[in-house]
Formats: sequence, C-alpha cells, structure tokens
Amino acid sequence: MIKPNLTLIAMGLLVLSACATPKVRREPADPDGPHYVRANEPDPLPQMLKETVLHFEFGEANLTQHDAWKLKRLALQMKKQPWAAIRIAGHCDARGTEEYNLALGMKRADTARNYLIRMGVPETAVEAITFGEEVPLIDADTDEAFAENRRAEFGPAPLELFG
Repeated sequence: MIKPNLTLIAMGLLVLSACATPKVRREPADPDGPHYVRANEPDPLPQMLKETVLHFEFGEANLTQHDAWKLKRLALQMKKQPWAAIRIAGHCDARGTEEYNLALGMKRADTARNYLIRMGVPETAVEAITFGEEVPLIDADTDEAFAENRRAEFGPAPLELFG
C-alpha cells in the first residue's frame, strides 16, 4: 500500500492556492505622482475645503505651522484632481476701517493662494477674494468673536472662473 507523503500534498496545495490568488493592483509609490479620484469613490475635495479654515492674529496675514500643514494637505489633493478650481475668501474682524479690512482680507487670501501655488497647484486653479469685515462668522464684539472672524475660508470656485 502507498503511504501519502504529507509534505508533497501540502506543497501541491500551496502551489494551487497561489495560482488562484487574484493579483492586487498597487498604487504608485510616488505620492506626488499622477493620482485621480476613482469613479466609485466620493470626491474628498469638497469636504476638505469645508474643513480648511485658517485663522490669523490681529492685523496679520502670516500662516502658522498648523495652517501650512492644512495647505500642504489641500495642495496634495488638488494635484490629484488637476481639473479642480477653488476660491479662498479672506475675512477680518470688525476693528479697522473698511478699506484697511478689505486690503487685509485680500492679503490673507493671497498668502494662502501663494502658498498653494508654491506647493505646485496651478495659478489658474486658485482664486483669492476678500470680504473684509462684511461677512462675520460671529456677530459680536468679544475677543473670541474677533479671533474667529480673522480667517480665510475655502470653497469651490464659481463656474465663471472657467469661462
């Protein structure tokens, strides 16, 4: 009588199972390489734009380290979607003249726009505008309200930007 060799049987089963395993497609190793949003996945950019809000010190338009991190993350996503275009709106608190606040709001939006461009986002994909003090997030004269109102907000660019 022939005794089965367990080692040979195990090796045979291993070879057969390896042949039946479907191949997995891997993403490119280069994080800056071309990536596109897959058709069956939700577009992460709209949510990312809602969550990206930069805050500034009184009378300043400088980015914090945390704000730079947010912009780097946004730039990486925008480079994955070369068709995307966004709008950055600069805001101020209610202190200062209307002209000063409009100019400071623009400076804040331009600071964020220029950072994204330095990160490789095309100039034509980023529009900067200012609202000055006209669109407060919190309509109150408190230090907390002033701090929240000194901001830059992000959203999709309007369609006329493309035309």
